[in-house]
Amino acid sequence: MTDNFKIGRSEFNFLGTAVAKYKFPNEYLVLLNNLIDEKLKNNSLQKFSESLAGELENEYNLLNNLTYPILNAFNLYACNYLNRLQINFKKFKLVSCWFNEQKKYEYNPLHTHNGREVNTGISSVLYLKIPECIKQAKAKNRKEVPKDGRLEFIKESQTFLTNHNYIAHPVEGDFYLFPYNLHHCVYPFKGEGIRRSLSFNMDIIV
Repeated sequence: MTDNFKIGRSEFNFLGTAVAKYKFPNEYLVLLNNLIDEKLKNNSLQKFSESLAGELENEYNLLNNLTYPILNAFNLYACNYLNRLQINFKKFKLVSCWFNEQKKYEYNPLHTHNGREVNTGISSVLYLKIPECIKQAKAKNRKEVPKDGRLEFIKESQTFLTNHNYIAHPVEGDFYLFPYNLHHCVYPFKGEGIRRSLSFNMDIIV
């Protein structure tokens, strides 16, 4: 599987800063969801909530459970991201990886991420499962986009011809990479189901 891995379509720079959006291959989504389902069924995952900013009950450490194909895919995306930015780096290191099982009314407040060895690095959000109530959500004000279960990136300042914020509408397989210091949050949603997403932190040594 890894020998034929190809990075799919991507978009870049929503905010005048280095936010990238990729499409994670479906077969790798299946691998991740199956891995997570198996670990949850066996009750073999470590809770990670106390280490994170989110007001979520079910957040789990996944770092030591990742298989080689998934690790290799994450590394390839990181290389693509850094090369497109023309960043000269000595090495990068995956220092944490977890997934969230967000339920009705839970949320993730505005926050940034930190590294383990350095404070320069890449964070990510990968959508694994999205409930229908989020997909079908509509804003009461028709001029506004729906916020339910959405990820929002927010810059500290706004300049001419740049966006101050970007709202990511959750779609299974959408994969965002961004720097540690970019503020972001996740809004609560109303309705049944689980919003499953994966995140990692990857230190970049320059």
